[in-house]
Amino acid sequence: MLKRILLIAVIALIALALGAGGGYFMGLRFGAEERSVTGVSKDLERPGPIVDFGDFVVNLADKEPHLVNFELALEASGTKAEAILTDGGWRSHIRNEVLLTVKDHIVDDFRSAEGIMELSDDMRRRINAILPSVDGKVAVRRVLFRKFVTQ
Repeated sequence: MLKRILLIAVIALIALALGAGGGYFMGLRFGAEERSVTGVSKDLERPGPIVDFGDFVVNLADKEPHLVNFELALEASGTKAEAILTDGGWRSHIRNEVLLTVKDHIVDDFRSAEGIMELSDDMRRRINAILPSVDGKVAVRRVLFRKFVTQ
């Protein structure tokens, strides 16, 4: 009887060692590449210069009165793009484009992170459409919200 228990214990230890070794090998082989949150591997870029655009308070297109209050910053694609974003004339055009973009939305559009990300992408596209390109690149890489409150 003792031989039988000892044989089962040895087989269990061998199976455990093989399982742990196999898991370690699979982790090295398949877990080594970097992945983003979505699971797609990509090279990370250093953030570009950040240009603050301050607070915005905008009436939304709802039937009932609703406001959105946010603080906006734009990530420039480089120092030349940063110079464009800090120029007074371009700043006025950018602020106007942001106001027009947000005013078309209703409060339900911003109830989820996905809705706010869609707004960010829409703003980036519309702002880049009015700005000159810099060395073949768009001027604004990302639209960033430092705060975002709907009322």
